[in-house]
Amino acid sequence: MTTLFQTTIEKLLSAHHLLDKFRAQLNFHVRFDMPGYQRLVIERHAELISVAHYFEQNGDLVPDPEVELHYPTWTPTAITQAFGVRRTKFITRMNDMVLVDTRFDREVSSFLSMWARNIQAQGWAQRSQVHDDQR
Repeated sequence: MTTLFQTTIEKLLSAHHLLDKFRAQLNFHVRFDMPGYQRLVIERHAELISVAHYFEQNGDLVPDPEVELHYPTWTPTAITQAFGVRRTKFITRMNDMVLVDTRFDREVSSFLSMWARNIQAQGWAQRSQVHDDQR
């Protein structure tokens, strides 16, 4: 099932002619800048997707938020918010059973839907400038 977040990020990449590259390359990185907003960075490292806004503090870049997703399913696996608040999807095996934190998917998916609507409303696909070192 395709989520609103996946659709939004893929439309942003497609608007800048980067979707095919994102899908084909095991290592992908692109930065989008738009006046008045924190930079938006999309990365792919094999089966890991990272999407993050970054702000600068004392010369350091700080992600807020950053979400990690599994590629190609786009299933959220972790979320980090400013100042080190990180939550990962809890999955463990115990006595031949797999235990999964089902609240994680529901809560993070709700947040990602809101973030996707914000990215759309702010016009990132139409108004942002792309900085792609791979071109």
